[in-house]
Parts: sequence; C-alpha cells; structure tokens
Amino acid sequence: MYQSITLKQAPEVKRLIVAAFPSYRKLRGTVATFHAINVNSYWDGGSKDEYAIVDIVSGQRVAVPTAGHPYFDTAARGIANIGNGAIEVDRVGNVVLKLLPRGMALVRCGVFCGKPATACVYVNAEDLTPTLTAGSAL
Repeated sequence: MYQSITLKQAPEVKRLIVAAFPSYRKLRGTVATFHAINVNSYWDGGSKDEYAIVDIVSGQRVAVPTAGHPYFDTAARGIANIGNGAIEVDRVGNVVLKLLPRGMALVRCGVFCGKPATACVYVNAEDLTPTLTAGSAL
C-alpha cells in the first residue's frame, strides 16, 4: 500500500522525512507499509536511492551506508551469502532489509534521473496511525 501525501497536511510524515534528509524540499511524499526491501545505494543511470532509519517518537536518525554497490562494495569485500533474520545479503551482494523494528521508520530518498527523488516513508502496519496517513491520497 503506497499513499501519496501532501506534507503540509501531514506534519508527522514531514517530520520523519526531514529528520532523515534535512535538505528535503518537496511538497509531497509517500507512505507505505514496510516489506522486505533492497537497501543497496549506488549510482545507476543518474539515479541513486539513499536510506535512513528514523525513530518515530524521538526523530533520531540512523543512516544506512550510502556506498552499497552489490558487487564493488559488498560481494567483493567478502560480504555475501550472510544474514541474521533482519538483514540478508545474497550471493551477488544485494542487501535486503527484512525486519524493521516497531516504532521505527525507513525513509527512502535520493536522486531520480538527476533530480531530487520523492521521499517514501516505510512503517510497520502496527505503526500506521491516522496522523501518519493523513493528507490527500491519489
């Protein structure tokens, strides 16, 4: 479930996005229910996804490494075919976040085709609240 949000109408979502990426200036964002997601971060064709984990209550940010090319930064360094239930790395170096602790949000932003990307806030279904999903849906 992805929901487009006008940040002016959803200050809680805006607070999470700005905590993760202070330079974010877009007027819209997206909220989605968390699912296993590839968190590799590398340049490809003028695009790069970047991730941060934010505590929903305190707004504290934990950056996810931004140099995460599957081969050059992961598999070539011997970090392949490992996992611990929360994170798994496959044989070619794709890093998949499988578990997001309750009370935390994963925020994805970055660059898409050379322009700032629209941020997406992933939260567990239990953490969805009326204020977290407020705003105009498309």
